[in-house]
Amino acid sequence: AKIADLEKNMEYLSTEINATVDAIAEMQEQMKRASENREAENADFQQTVQDHRLTQIILRKALDRMSKVYAFLAMKEQPGAAHTALSGTDVDPGNGPARFTKYEQHAGGSRVVAMLETVLADSRKMEDEAHASEQDSQAAYENFMKDSNKSIKQGGETLISLAEAKAAAEASLSMAKEDHKSTLTELEGLNGVLGDLRKSCDFLVKNFDARQSA
Repeated sequence: AKIADLEKNMEYLSTEINATVDAIAEMQEQMKRASENREAENADFQQTVQDHRLTQIILRKALDRMSKVYAFLAMKEQPGAAHTALSGTDVDPGNGPARFTKYEQHAGGSRVVAMLETVLADSRKMEDEAHASEQDSQAAYENFMKDSNKSIKQGGETLISLAEAKAAAEASLSMAKEDHKSTLTELEGLNGVLGDLRKSCDFLVKNFDARQSA
């Protein structure tokens, strides 16, 4: 019964060791995939930020140029034709002051500027959101790696304990088998002695009967 119990314990310990090894290997694989995903996400983030910043540069240049053009057109005055007549008539102002007409700002100009400003604001907002998302993803990745390393360390400690327990169980099993073998050998020896004693007893009984007859 002792040997059977020890063998059962050995089987249990072997199963636990294999399960712990598999768990550590799976955790390491998850960490590898997490690192690969994090690297890909960061590359996407870098590209997104680069694209938005390039867009913002282009939009700011366009807005600056358009603002200057529309401001210039709004302020510029167009002179009328000079007159040299000495007296005016119904159809000719004569030598009265020349007439000036202002350039009017294009009706769609302000709408275009407003649209570009909206697009610029959206690009800035999306860049800020990308930064926030990147920070959250990096924090989650770091926490996952920290927890995973902790789990792997605990798994390693568990493996050491299981290995020590298995070694002790193997030693106990070996001793139990040796004791069992010694016991069997001793029993065999006792059986031999018992057989010899029976023979001696039989001889003595026979001799005793013979002596009594004599």
